Formats: sequence, C-alpha cells, structure tokens
Amino acid sequence: MKVALGLISVLVVVVLVAILVQEWRYLSIRRNLAGDHQALFHSGEVFHVVSLLKLAPDQELLRGVRDFVDGVQKDGAEVVYAGKTVINGRTSSQLPPDDWEAFVITQYPSRAAWDSASASADRRDLESRFANVYSLGMKRSAGLNLMLPAVLLAKRVSQIVRREPTRYPFSQVPGLEEAMAKAPPEARERMDTFATVLGENLDYGREGMVIFNFAKDGTSDQRKANAGYGGGMFSLFAEVGAGPMHIGESVTLEGDADFDQIIIVFYPGVEFFGEMITSEFYQGIFPGKQLGDDLSSLTVPILPHL
Repeated sequence: MKVALGLISVLVVVVLVAILVQEWRYLSIRRNLAGDHQALFHSGEVFHVVSLLKLAPDQELLRGVRDFVDGVQKDGAEVVYAGKTVINGRTSSQLPPDDWEAFVITQYPSRAAWDSASASADRRDLESRFANVYSLGMKRSAGLNLMLPAVLLAKRVSQIVRREPTRYPFSQVPGLEEAMAKAPPEARERMDTFATVLGENLDYGREGMVIFNFAKDGTSDQRKANAGYGGGMFSLFAEVGAGPMHIGESVTLEGDADFDQIIIVFYPGVEFFGEMITSEFYQGIFPGKQLGDDLSSLTVPILPHL
C-alpha cells in the first residue's frame, strides 16, 4: 500500500511539474514571439476590448497605433496586444466594410471602467484621428484560458502514446502547382496576393502570427462540421506549440453585431501559415470550417516595436 501511495505521489508531482513547465512555455511564447502581455491571472471583473483600426490617409502605421495605445493607457486600460493586419481573410457583413489595418486588445478593470472611458471626450478625440475605429467586448475567463496549455499538453501526450502520425512538417497537396496553373485567373491572383503579403510581413511575423476570429455559431450541422475542423486544428497546435491565446464571450459595444465568441490564436510565423494552408492536412479539414458568420483577420505583432 505504501509503495502504491508513493508511486501515486510521484506521479502527481510529475504531472504538476509538467503542467507548470507547459504553462511557462506558453507564457514565454506569448511574451517573446506573439508580443502578448496578458497576465496569467486576473480578476473576474476585468473587461477586454478588441479594437479594429482603419488609419486616416495621413497616418503612418506604427505612429498611428502608438497614438492609440498611448491614448487608451491614459484612460486606465492595459494594452495586451497590438498587431498589424496582414490580410482580412474572411469578412463579416455585421461589421463596417473597412479594410482594417491594425488590431489592439485592451484590458479594463471593469465593464463600468470601459463605459466611462469610451464615453469620454478624450476617447472621442482619439478615435477622430482615425478613419474608423470599431470595438467589440470580450468576457475572458482567466481560469478557462489558463487551462488551455494543460489541455494541449494532455493532447500531445495522447498523440505520443497512441503513436499518431505527425502533421508537421506539412506535406503539400499533390499536384498543387499544376492545379493552380489551370485555375481561373482570379484564383491565381488571390494566391499570388496572399503569398506576397505573407512575404511582406516577415520582419514582424517571422516567428509569430496572431489570427483574430469573431465567430457566430451556425446551424447544428454547421456546428458539427466546425467541431471537426476545430479538433483537427487543436491536434496540430498540440504538436507544434501553438494555439488559442484568448477565448472569450463576445459582448456587443456598438452597432448590433451578434457574435458568440472571440478566439485569438497564435501560429508559429507567417511562413508556417503559408505552408499550412497548402498542405494536405489543412485542405483536408478546411471544408469543415462552417460558421453562421465570422471575421477572420491575420496579424503580426507590433507592440514590441511601438
């Protein structure tokens, strides 16, 4: 009995140490590769806001985002992340039809603090410097988000024990180049444009890229299909050390946009993402990405450069 209890105690210690190492690993990834400053622990009263920025014609990107960051900090907000838009991949009819150029995540002490700051003359002056600013609230649970690295660790252990085939390095879709050569000119142009913008963002996104997803659940069939897509991506994240940085309930702050969740995901750089979307793995699961409505925008971290 004593031996069994001793072995159980050792196992518990090993598991706890592994979880702590995993949490530290993901914290380091967020800090050093994603430029994300979210604290591991925070009060349940805090309120997060994702702001989408469209620059004025005379604004330079870094200076404009820096002005926004300085302005919200004066209002008592903590700036968690700032990213330059690489491309707005999927647009939502619920949002203004702007080609958003930057995304900023802020954390306020409470919803009341946001309400007060957003109604202030300083906030109106700050937003007037931009062509457009749209903000969406997020109720982010510290406990849920803290669990994610541990769940990814458990998934990775399961993959190893079950000897699952690896997903990375990626295998490109067979005959992709030949298929693209025969594709309509519009399709080739889209792929060329996508490859170009990824290459143009290597300076900021060589080691990290962050995708913003505003998601509205679809029908039961769509939810089932999307769960399959999400499960496939979660398996990849467990394998490569990536995955969700922020998951929270969407809170409408302006207009009548109706999303269910905000999911903000880290990928290991723009080159990784470019390889992924042309891979057999991704093309095999992508048809399952089905939502009632969504926004999906690719960004690279610029907060460390402001």
